[in-house]
This record gives sequence, C-alpha cells and structure tokens, in this order.
Amino acid sequence: MIKTLTSALALSLVSGAALANCDSVTFSDVGWTDITATTAATTVVLDALGYETDIKVLSVPVTYPAIFTGGPCAV
Repeated sequence: MIKTLTSALALSLVSGAALANCDSVTFSDVGWTDITATTAATTVVLDALGYETDIKVLSVPVTYPAIFTGGPCAV
C-alpha cells in the first residue's frame, strides 16, 4: 500500500511540469482495483495542487482510443 502511494505521489510530482498548461485532468476508471486506488490517490494530490479532476467509469475498449484522441492533457 505504501509503495503504491509513494509511486502515485512520485508520478504526480514528475507530471506536474507536463500538466502545467492544463487546468483539468480526466481519468478513466476501467474497474480494476489497483487502477481505482491509484487514480483516487492521484486525484487527491492533483486536487490539492489546484487541478480540476474528473473520473469517468469506462470500458477498456473505450479508454484506449480516448488516450490518443484526448489532446495534450489526456491522461
């Protein structure tokens, strides 16, 4: 659990520069427990940093194409 939270925090800190031009981040939750937990932890960190976050519950076949067509702020 601590390893997952540490990884999420590190990812959010590193991606901060990449997200500097974005004010909102949308996540896709495909229903996998580990992804749900990581997304929730990252959302808390991003919210604290002032980003608007949105979590959409989507299937894998919908999520993968959205990553490539969502623009530079797609996560």
